[in-house]
Amino acid sequence: MRAIKRAVPEIGVLCDVALDPYTSHGHDGVLVDGYVGNDETVEILTRQAVLQAEAGCDIIAPSDMMDGRVGAIRAAFEAQGFRDTLIMAYAAKYASAFYGPFRDGRPAPPGR
Repeated sequence: MRAIKRAVPEIGVLCDVALDPYTSHGHDGVLVDGYVGNDETVEILTRQAVLQAEAGCDIIAPSDMMDGRVGAIRAAFEAQGFRDTLIMAYAAKYASAFYGPFRDGRPAPPGR
């Protein structure tokens, strides 16, 4: 991202924020005693988003499903001086053409 922004400063960069899973249930988060730990995951997602903003990301697009992550990311951005870094709603991301390849790549429902 840093190299892209140096070469083309006016380009907009959008980054996904998630802990992409390798779990049987598909939730992307930190497992605590076999369950997804919401607070532990939000802490890591927030650090990930700040690192991406530091590298030049203009829009953060969380795709996890943790409670409170947007507020935590926004608070971290404000504290670190990234007031102009945007956070894209998951609904907008999912409905966009950016997400199309992921929808198309999902396995077919049982019986098909």
